Amino acid sequence: MVGSDETIAARRAALEARRAEGRQPGILRAYADLGRAYLAADRVAEAESALRTAIAQARIWGDPVETGLGLLELGRAQRRLERPDRALMAFTEAAGCLGGRHEEGHAAAASELQALGSAPGGAR
Repeated sequence: MVGSDETIAARRAALEARRAEGRQPGILRAYADLGRAYLAADRVAEAESALRTAIAQARIWGDPVETGLGLLELGRAQRRLERPDRALMAFTEAAGCLGGRHEEGHAAAASELQALGSAPGGAR
């Protein structure tokens, strides 16, 4: 996983650079990139945290595409954390954010929803 560690280090450095510059929406994209790098390295809890921050930033900026893409990755993290009810909610919201705005992301969210099926009994 040396490559993954190097990727994570590079993503962290990019995030710190964006923070130092105070550049938005670069900061939210840096959090999203870091979240994806953590997810690729199977550091799922860290991915979830970074992705939640990216989504919050995207919502502040009113960017439905960044929000939807973040939710798509968050759903993937939650599925890997064996939280299918939360993943279902994330994929559903992602599809809504991305529909008509980002067809590739919308199709990915729809595919994830189809693969996941429905939330287990008792999930809310």
